[in-house]
Amino acid sequence: MPTAIVLGATGAIGQHLVTQLSQRDEVESVIVVTRRELDVAREFPHANASRLQPALLDFERLEAEVAERVPAGAMAFVALGTTKKQAGSKAAFRRVDHGLVLAFARACKAAGVSRLAVVTTHGANARSSIFYNRVKGEVERDIQALGLPCVFFARPSLLLGRPQDGRLAETWASAVLAPAVRWLPLTLRPISVEAVAAGMVKVALEEVTPSIVQSNAALHRLSMGS
Repeated sequence: MPTAIVLGATGAIGQHLVTQLSQRDEVESVIVVTRRELDVAREFPHANASRLQPALLDFERLEAEVAERVPAGAMAFVALGTTKKQAGSKAAFRRVDHGLVLAFARACKAAGVSRLAVVTTHGANARSSIFYNRVKGEVERDIQALGLPCVFFARPSLLLGRPQDGRLAETWASAVLAPAVRWLPLTLRPISVEAVAAGMVKVALEEVTPSIVQSNAALHRLSMGS
């Protein structure tokens, strides 16, 4: 049974990843990467706590510390992300969403992980004129260049079920689109954070043939079991 390691575990998608992985018989343990002390029972109330291994790491040395802790053959998941408003500047945002994610991926490469799954965004493109989409596209490009044995990127569209964290555009759009969500095509249909996690876990554990990119539509289908 493999070990799973999750970066960004206390975020909206990350919490569901940790919980769902801990409940799967195929997973021996879940390493929960964190930069602060965790109250596991409070953060992950529905998880199988006996399988959780909190790992308090110095994010200034993230690459080295992760490489030391991850067993060969582990599966790795990245749900780390911030906003420019939360980070304070474009440079600070890029340091988290590109710098820390890429450092974690390099550590996974060094440790010999079997699979790496990374949440980016619908519209990720390294040539995009939209800063957010461009950074997400750049991190996809740079992780692919590392040559890990199996990498896939989850590209969700508008996320539902995220806590109120200052993303006013998403909050407004969620309210406006909610009445019509079932009639929207899967490509654009808002998706819950739980469904994104479910799709990622399904690909990692159930031998669904992974493509480099799991689109918003693919994530919907995976979470529905089709």
